[in-house]
Amino acid sequence: MVGPDNLKNIYIVIFVFFCLICKSQFDKEKFYSDFFKSDVKNKVKLAANLTNEKLKEVYPVIKDSLEKIKKLVYFRSQSIEAKLLFDIIDANVELGNQNYARAVYLIENGLQNHASGINDSLKCYSILKFSFIKIRNFIKAYEINSRMEMLWPKKNDSVYVDYGLSKSGLYGALNFYNEAIKERRLEFNKNFTENDTNALASLYNDVGVYFNRLKNSDSAEVCFLKAKQILNSLKYSDESKTHYEFFKALVGGNLGLSYYNKGQIAKAMPLLKEDIYYSLKYKDYASAFNSYNLMVECLIKINNKSLANNYLDSAENLINKHLKDVGSRLNFLFLKFGFYQSQKDFAGANRYLTQYLHLKDSLAIQEKEQNILNSGIALKIEQKEFELSEKNKILEQKTLEDARHKTFRAYLFAGILLLMGVIVFLMLRNYFSKKRESELSLINQKIKLQNTQIEQSLREKEVLIKEVHHRVKNNLQIITSMLSLQICKEEGKQTASILYDAKQRINAIALTHEMLYKNSNLSRIPINEYIESLVRQIESSFPRTDIKLITELNSNNKKINIDNAVPLGLLINELLTNSFKHAFPNNENGIITVKLFETENNSVISVKDNGIGLPGDYKSAEKHSMGMDLINILAEQIEAKLTIKNTKGSDFNLEIPNAKLYI
Repeated sequence: MVGPDNLKNIYIVIFVFFCLICKSQFDKEKFYSDFFKSDVKNKVKLAANLTNEKLKEVYPVIKDSLEKIKKLVYFRSQSIEAKLLFDIIDANVELGNQNYARAVYLIENGLQNHASGINDSLKCYSILKFSFIKIRNFIKAYEINSRMEMLWPKKNDSVYVDYGLSKSGLYGALNFYNEAIKERRLEFNKNFTENDTNALASLYNDVGVYFNRLKNSDSAEVCFLKAKQILNSLKYSDESKTHYEFFKALVGGNLGLSYYNKGQIAKAMPLLKEDIYYSLKYKDYASAFNSYNLMVECLIKINNKSLANNYLDSAENLINKHLKDVGSRLNFLFLKFGFYQSQKDFAGANRYLTQYLHLKDSLAIQEKEQNILNSGIALKIEQKEFELSEKNKILEQKTLEDARHKTFRAYLFAGILLLMGVIVFLMLRNYFSKKRESELSLINQKIKLQNTQIEQSLREKEVLIKEVHHRVKNNLQIITSMLSLQICKEEGKQTASILYDAKQRINAIALTHEMLYKNSNLSRIPINEYIESLVRQIESSFPRTDIKLITELNSNNKKINIDNAVPLGLLINELLTNSFKHAFPNNENGIITVKLFETENNSVISVKDNGIGLPGDYKSAEKHSMGMDLINILAEQIEAKLTIKNTKGSDFNLEIPNAKLYI
């Protein structure tokens, strides 16, 4: 019988394989060069961005520099961002030393006290998830993964966060193999890109592994055969040949396990031999060891004890030279127990079973001791850090008190001198003030009279200007009324449409003058209020209930003058009218959105609909309508950059320099 833990490695080798392919060599010299050339802030960021394995390699060299920076951060800075980075660095150091309980404590502290956003929380969750997997607390790891799933769509794409083991992998670790299969397929469908044969082969292999765990050997066989078919059809370079040969042999080894479970020993053995050969060639000794073990099982089944013993010797050679982990030793001892039992050498079988049980018990005790030790160390470190923090706080408080006393004495002396100077100054000022008081009184009377005259003149001019704007607006309304009458009498649709467009443009100009004479400021009007009024005016002229018009205006209550308001109003009129008239020809429900928002130096006005979009030849100069020509002319007039997108409707964006729009 094969040991209960012996087959787990062969099931997860495919994940290790892809990690080996993607793993890049860490250039420590380049890191040291970048680290020691950087300023304090970037030193911390460079260290925090390293994985725990890479940090473990370089930490002895950069430790002193980081400790100095850490003292500055904790005792002279209030930056929670820097403190979180140190929480991440400290946690990764503990992970590298396999102090997983301490790592969990450190990163949970960072999550509660120093994480300030979604990206920070995800970085902490990533380390927590990795730590719980390492201590085989897969239930807690699954809980952390669920939190990461909720936050992941909201994270900043420019920030790298290691997601770690996939959800399907967690299901597999929890022995929920049916759920693991479903989730693995969902993950593939979500991330699959066309012609990504590597991902497809990996999918079939992973699903086959889970079917093997369910003892569904027939389904597993189908999956492994599909994976082999895909890999055999691939064309790859000489550089990647070794990888793909190993990958194909690995899938074959998994297929061999399916055959073994079905009792088809003769079909399983060639595949296992091939897996052993390419695993040794690729130097993946764990994979070779697993296939050696399964070959022994096959040979015991066909009663070839001599050859089985040879494979056992080969497996033992790998254990002694390359595989130092306790798990491999446990699997080997259990296999030796099975081999001697099959030979009816019960004394030998009992010897190896005793060694197996003793080692397993020792491992369990060691794990418990390590967990207790990690917890004890974490508590001691916490106590020491607390004591050090308290001492530093007392010292810092004393230093601050001394500084306050010195500062107080200096300020007191300076205050006395200043007070004496003020008294002398006030006495002199009082003397000269009385002398000038009579002179200023006469001057003030003259100024007051002049101000009264100026204010009266300004009020008269304001009334006149408002009257001018009001009359211009009335005259424009008369023109629009005349156009309305003419439209009613016109029988040709084209002429009526032209007159209607002209009417709309005049209304846009009239609205500007109307707002100017209603506003207290006769030269400038609020842009938000102006655009909202214009949009609703245009909406009322198109009484269509199937179109929803949305405005999103944000300009911080800025104002524009008439020179910019008129062309801007005409532009919005043209764009919005175009959407109402042409975007929804079949009276389908639609949405038109008008937005105003600011970037660093520009204001952006967007008119967007989800209608049929512009015709394919709209960019052609010969196909330009008068409205399109007018849009380009007006955009040029206010120095606006016009961008047109024609996907899922039309989207016109006017990017106007703030320096031009709000002059």
